Amino acid sequence: MTGDVIDGGKIADKGEEKLKEKIEDLGRTPRLDTLFIGEDEGSKIYIGVKNRGCERVGIKTETHRFESDVTMDVLKNKVDALNRSEEVDGILVQMPLPGDLDAWELIEEVDPAKDVEGLHPVNFGRLMTGEERTIPCTPKGILTMLEYEEIGLKGRDVCVISHNVTVGKPMAITLLNRNATVEVVHEFTDDLISHTRNAEMIITAVGKARFLTSEMISQGSIVIDVGMNRTDQGDLVGDAEYEECKLKAKKITPVPGGVGPTTVLSLLENTYDAAAKERRIKR
Repeated sequence: MTGDVIDGGKIADKGEEKLKEKIEDLGRTPRLDTLFIGEDEGSKIYIGVKNRGCERVGIKTETHRFESDVTMDVLKNKVDALNRSEEVDGILVQMPLPGDLDAWELIEEVDPAKDVEGLHPVNFGRLMTGEERTIPCTPKGILTMLEYEEIGLKGRDVCVISHNVTVGKPMAITLLNRNATVEVVHEFTDDLISHTRNAEMIITAVGKARFLTSEMISQGSIVIDVGMNRTDQGDLVGDAEYEECKLKAKKITPVPGGVGPTTVLSLLENTYDAAAKERRIKR
């Protein structure tokens, strides 16, 4: 058996078509502003992908560049100005930040109504209570994929391999909000394979190339691979040993072309939602 490949690019294309129509009916052009500090190569690639997505659906976007030695006070002043601007609907703090700069300290300065990544403590707290005003982009993108593939979550045993704040924790919460049975494992979990083998679905965001082998998954399971890793040969691969796991899984996402496109779609959708709602500065 060879598992069905979940085509994130196709799903994102269809989502963008619908979003473009909604933006045309909005009566104004949404705007997304990004703070980019330093010279991280991965961030440059993501910003390029994000900017092209904005152009396709009709969102105005602006990137504010800062050198690595910028002070936190300068960054906070910029966020404050963007918070107060009536033209700006969404604010994105591009991570990682260089040096000793604390991304979470800066994210806390963003108006929750303009937090299109859903990472502000206010929005994260709402997620915890089931009030999902802004779902973080990667978990939301995965939900979009599962809905498109008609994969139900109620009662399904899901193993999330990650407990970070950007993917693992919000993913687990959004799954619980949909009545899935969720187990969260990570680098400190003993006997990891005993947990992954029992899962009907595995969502991995470890950041280690080909970490998840076919021996770690059950026959007919669903594998959602969030990992984006470069091998020594320069190849872009996921956390899963794709070719092996594909022979065992019922459905699987490729890297690239899986979760990435729907994550970008989610950012665009969150920006539209912020533009469509009445904005209110938290101060």
